[in-house]
Amino acid sequence: MAKQAVTIDQILADSNLLQAWYKVRANNGCAGIDRETVGDFERSLMSNLALLRDEVIYRTYRPRPLFRVHVPKKSGTGLRSLSIPTVRDRVLHTAVALVLTPLFEAEFEECSFAYRKGRSVDMAVRRVERLRDQGFVWVVDADIHSFFDEIDHQKLMVEFQKLVSNPDIVHLVRIWLAADVVDVEGRQRFRLHKGVPQGSPISPLLANLYLDQLDEAMLDNDLRLVRFADDFLILCRKQSGADKALQFTADVLESLRLKLNPKKTRIVDFSRGFRFLGVEFVRSLILKTKHPEAAPLTVDPEILAHIPSKLPKQSEPSEIVKKFESAGKPGRQAGSRPKTEMAMAFAEAGVEPDDFPDRESVEQVMPLEPPIKKEEKQPKVTDLDPRLRTLYVLEHGYVLGRESERFVIKKRGRVIQRIPSIKVDQIMIFGNAQLTTQVMQFCLQAKIPIYLLSGGGRFYGVVDGFSTDPVLLHRDQFRRAEDPVFCLDLARELIRGKIANCRVVLLRYRRNRNLPALGRAAEQLKKILLKLAGADSLDSLRGYEGSAARMYFAALAKSLDPDYRFTGRTRQPPRDPLNSMLSYGYTLLYYNLYSFLRARGLNPHVGFLHPIRVGHPALVSDMIEEFRAIVVDTVALNLVFNRRVVPDQFDLPSSPGSPCLMHEQVRSLFIRELEKKLNAPIIHPKSGLHLDYRRCLEHQVHHLASVVQGREEQYQPMVLR
Repeated sequence: MAKQAVTIDQILADSNLLQAWYKVRANNGCAGIDRETVGDFERSLMSNLALLRDEVIYRTYRPRPLFRVHVPKKSGTGLRSLSIPTVRDRVLHTAVALVLTPLFEAEFEECSFAYRKGRSVDMAVRRVERLRDQGFVWVVDADIHSFFDEIDHQKLMVEFQKLVSNPDIVHLVRIWLAADVVDVEGRQRFRLHKGVPQGSPISPLLANLYLDQLDEAMLDNDLRLVRFADDFLILCRKQSGADKALQFTADVLESLRLKLNPKKTRIVDFSRGFRFLGVEFVRSLILKTKHPEAAPLTVDPEILAHIPSKLPKQSEPSEIVKKFESAGKPGRQAGSRPKTEMAMAFAEAGVEPDDFPDRESVEQVMPLEPPIKKEEKQPKVTDLDPRLRTLYVLEHGYVLGRESERFVIKKRGRVIQRIPSIKVDQIMIFGNAQLTTQVMQFCLQAKIPIYLLSGGGRFYGVVDGFSTDPVLLHRDQFRRAEDPVFCLDLARELIRGKIANCRVVLLRYRRNRNLPALGRAAEQLKKILLKLAGADSLDSLRGYEGSAARMYFAALAKSLDPDYRFTGRTRQPPRDPLNSMLSYGYTLLYYNLYSFLRARGLNPHVGFLHPIRVGHPALVSDMIEEFRAIVVDTVALNLVFNRRVVPDQFDLPSSPGSPCLMHEQVRSLFIRELEKKLNAPIIHPKSGLHLDYRRCLEHQVHHLASVVQGREEQYQPMVLR
């Protein structure tokens, strides 16, 4: 066996973590000791995956204790112990298994059939048939005593390190093997010193690796072995050969610090018959048994939520265990799945043989799409759930409160609307709307940011919790911010994204509305893009950015109806209807990005293009540049060009220093249209992922974090074609 150059980066790659998550979600297993369900984890999926990745990168990852429950064995004799990792740990276990499975498969022997892609019970049964027909009629029907619980960690890691040399991966497997276990019966806590947990997605791979030593020893001694996990047969031509094989097997297992179960190990022949993998072998007959197969076990999270701090010792299964058992799905008919101890345990834990496929065969959560053909204007619409669902509280006098698991909006004591809290990712409070302390406390615990803004969209502040989870990422971010070369390279790409997308908007409106001024401006922006490579300072880059912005807005001013009084970009205050909508939209987009940066663990105040100053989220200002034109500008321009809003729906400035204000119906219409835009489907031009615009924001934030961490070399802005 030769070591392979498997790296931790392969395991932590976005595509691999998403594939791992998909497998965990598909199994729909129960919550672990932290009581976090699959649904809870999915609610903040990308930030949870990012935090998990960061913990591994910075060596701060620690597995949470395994949750041990006891369920009756299908045989009816005794209880089986399942040790269940938390959802987050199961994702990482699965990510490691996805990468290591092809490597391990290349080393496993042909006589092994369990938990391997493309292998099945039927294949094992057919091998037994072939050997019988070749004259191997005497059988050692063997069973290993407490196999899972007796695997020696030191010997397992010796075999593991023959294949895997990466110290980070070795470290992960070591700490998983030595995990703490909390037992539901009596709430006892102890640490594993041997054995692998029945319930971990990586345990079948490790178990097969451990028994691969048995397979090799049997084949080296010209013995015919058929093994399905810890249940195996050795087929011999004569009874004397079977006697020798049995003794040899005992010796090999002793070297592995395992031993045979004398009550379940015997020498038989086909004339007397025996059962293997749920199949009866009698002479030349093969009969499938009628017992139902082991089915994956799922548990209502409410069962875990009501576990008392201490439980009395019981001689019979507790009510919790009975509920745990009754929560399982009804089994299918026998024959398609084995009934070995290993198979039963993993089936009950929700781990299936197909959970360990080749990496190429795993469906992704967000599958890659083929490139868009030139004649295709819109990607195929997909049923994506809204990302970063926002609750807008716009009316003066509204009060946002909380009742049980719902947000409640009231006005003068009358309930206007009830919204399930699980459907809200962030809250934006405008004007004189109010919120209760119960809402603030809940949002701080649930990590739901609350943004406070004026009726016109001016930002006042954010109600947000304090977290030290991303402190190491913050450290890297500060270091990068002090590197002038890094800042210049990143700023160049951010500005390139902004100017290129402004040019895309101009070209689209020029084609659709025959506006030559927009075409001329697009050519000017193209020339500026070519000059960015020669910029040797942030100031020169900002100069190009300013020139491009003036050309862009000047071209729009020449193309709009004069009634809108648009002469160029004006802020603080906006002086015309279009500027009023742009400022309002930029504010909403700004704090969508703020939420994504915060969720990813980046410090929103530490930027690379915009200077750090007190009270200014400079990184948000950096990230918004490439999205302003393609998100906010297109919404505002569509409303103006199609005259869905007209100047009469605005309060125009009454004096030089006063702002242009939107009427209430315009503000509501603009928010609806902006939300539609953010949720509109699009194929990401760089990754090819089928997303929506809001997920594109999140995608770029994660890309930036990878660049800051050094996992990707250069930031690439999202530029539409």
